[in-house]
Amino acid sequence: MLPHNQTSYPLENRPNILLRDNFNPIPSGYSKSSDREVWDTFRLGNESAFITIYSTYFDELYRYGRRFVRQEQFLKDIIQDLFISLRKNRATLGGTDNIKFYLFKSLKRKIVKEEKRWINQTEQLPEEFQFDVYFSPEQMLIDRQISEEIANRINLALQQLSPRKKEVIYYFFFEELSYSQIQEIMKLDNIKSVRNLVYKALDFLRDILG
Repeated sequence: MLPHNQTSYPLENRPNILLRDNFNPIPSGYSKSSDREVWDTFRLGNESAFITIYSTYFDELYRYGRRFVRQEQFLKDIIQDLFISLRKNRATLGGTDNIKFYLFKSLKRKIVKEEKRWINQTEQLPEEFQFDVYFSPEQMLIDRQISEEIANRINLALQQLSPRKKEVIYYFFFEELSYSQIQEIMKLDNIKSVRNLVYKALDFLRDILG
């Protein structure tokens, strides 16, 4: 697992898939609120839109992927393959108004697929497929306006959750995904299943925190 103070994966050290053709940069002022416009521009073949997506979301994808994957190089290769595939197949991609969610879902699907392939090739089971979740007290203090003591207690309680409960808490509270998005990314049966999992996780945390 990453140490708690893991830094981002520097752009200059990322897989070198961007060095081709000159491009006109996306106009300044791009924000995640304009996801649909940037994504549609990318799908139409605009290279600068692709680079904007890559530069904006690579670090978030890396941090998200490390919650599942212990092997750093394995994860870097998967993210590289994901962006190569997106670029290659851009014309056939569906639309989205939430690029981060689209990429998270795509990365998780690719990680699971590659893990299964690795198991089949080696005929050895890796360590139990986990979901690592830890939030720095400083970040929680900023985001949630809570004390460092409470943040530390929450982190200790989170470590006692099952991987699925950790995952649903992460999506719901820290990525602020909707119930329908959580259902999709976790492949749950319905919205009710998502709510039940959230409630069970919260009840478990309340019991631990007293």
